[in-house]
Amino acid sequence: MVGLKYRSALAAHVALFVASGAALAEEVTPAVTDSVPGSEVLPGPGMSPQAPPVPPAAGGRAPSFGAPAEKSSAAFRLGGRIYGYEAVGIGRAPSNPPAGGYSGTPLHLPILSQGKLPYWGGAGATLNVSYGTPTLTAYVDYYFQANGKEFQGYNAPGQGPGFGSAYLLITPDPIGTLRLRFKIGDFVEIYGGPGQWGWGIFGPMLALRGYGGMGNGEWDVTRDVRLSFAAGLSVVAAVPEDFPRGDYNSWLETGVSSWVDHAHLGLDFKNQYHVKLHYASDHGTDERTHEKNSLGQSLHPDGRMDTYLAEFGWDADPWGHLGVTGGLYDFHRATAVGDGVWWAVDWTQGAQDMMKKYLGNGSNGNGKVAVIGAEYDFSLSRILWHPRSFTGNAPDIGVKIAGMITRTLATDDQYFKDATGYFFGVEAEYKMTSQLSVLFKTYGESRVANMLVPNPDGDTSVCALYQRWNIFSLNPGIAYHAKWLSMDRIELYYGRRFYSRAVDNNSAQPLDHNMLALGGYVTF
Repeated sequence: MVGLKYRSALAAHVALFVASGAALAEEVTPAVTDSVPGSEVLPGPGMSPQAPPVPPAAGGRAPSFGAPAEKSSAAFRLGGRIYGYEAVGIGRAPSNPPAGGYSGTPLHLPILSQGKLPYWGGAGATLNVSYGTPTLTAYVDYYFQANGKEFQGYNAPGQGPGFGSAYLLITPDPIGTLRLRFKIGDFVEIYGGPGQWGWGIFGPMLALRGYGGMGNGEWDVTRDVRLSFAAGLSVVAAVPEDFPRGDYNSWLETGVSSWVDHAHLGLDFKNQYHVKLHYASDHGTDERTHEKNSLGQSLHPDGRMDTYLAEFGWDADPWGHLGVTGGLYDFHRATAVGDGVWWAVDWTQGAQDMMKKYLGNGSNGNGKVAVIGAEYDFSLSRILWHPRSFTGNAPDIGVKIAGMITRTLATDDQYFKDATGYFFGVEAEYKMTSQLSVLFKTYGESRVANMLVPNPDGDTSVCALYQRWNIFSLNPGIAYHAKWLSMDRIELYYGRRFYSRAVDNNSAQPLDHNMLALGGYVTF
């Protein structure tokens, strides 16, 4: 009886405690500071279109956490992007109008412009297809562009439809904490980009493409230290010099073939501090007999372009990402070096464009260029919400700040010796609501440039005039998107552009200093 009495009293106290807790819960509901488990979580805030793709879960479904899983059968994945932008340039009357006079304000479609734009011009689509197992997967990327009948991919293959990459990815079973991967086919690899996803405002400082293979691996030395390494070899074949179409895709060059060997080494500490070293050597063979080289010369020696980069990165929640990349580009008779290095500095086509912009037409393809670039990306709301997590489903200001400095260390062109240049860029987006954003992007660049102008002696010849190539722009805009973190949007930009004389040097057709651009993209 006594035991029963105590058990009854205990049960009454427990019931009273639960009832009081329930009443208190009804009166005071604590604020939810994080996402509720099971709620929708979209891709991370500010994710770049160049962010590395995430492969599908094995077999199309993810097993329960901690549950044993067997190797799945093959899985098929289809994705891509459809995009389209059009801009109208508001021009100026030429200083020497044609006979009959000139009146009104000219409108140009497409715009007459130089320098970096706040959008990707033109219209087209990208199709990404993959099929395979966790061990062996085939990847194909196909690009479509619809920029007018003059760009149908026959005489200008770089503007028309074509394969971006097609390769096999082999992923063997891990050997302890060592994971290996191998690529075979034609593909693109990017390195040295100071942005969060290896790209950044001004792109990577080394991008390679060609037909060949490469292997890379990751080894977890400890829980905090991870080593990565990679090496590869690719070839860009030549098109016969008299081929009627020119290049049959944008990867190849008439009469010039090249092969690239490259190696990379990286160290990651606590998934927060990153150090990477990159090396690539692009060897060019010139098989032309009557065409001139890229510098307008009839000389056709074989050459080489060597690239050395050191990359440093820091990722810390909530402060964002900071990346710094420095390097050296070394050219040896590089007029024969093709498009194996297809991106280096300032939208360059590897050695060909870098020689013209940083070594000069009188360089004979010889010289050295040092470059250092940096970028800082952050989310203001993520900083202010800390230590609470921020999923991006709320108002936010995302900012990217980038800069780059170039210096010509050696060249055969006396006017480009010790020449310096710089780039800067700021991209900001204020997400006011789940559907409306305010955009602002500004860019600037400056470097030495040579112009051909009439000889001051009064004869009909021309001489070289070296000036600064300066371009600055201010680009405010607005964007509509379906959700906070939607990857689909419609954008409207106004751009105000400022050019130096070296850039806007054609008085008969001056460049547009104002423009309006409308476009958008859909990702699937």
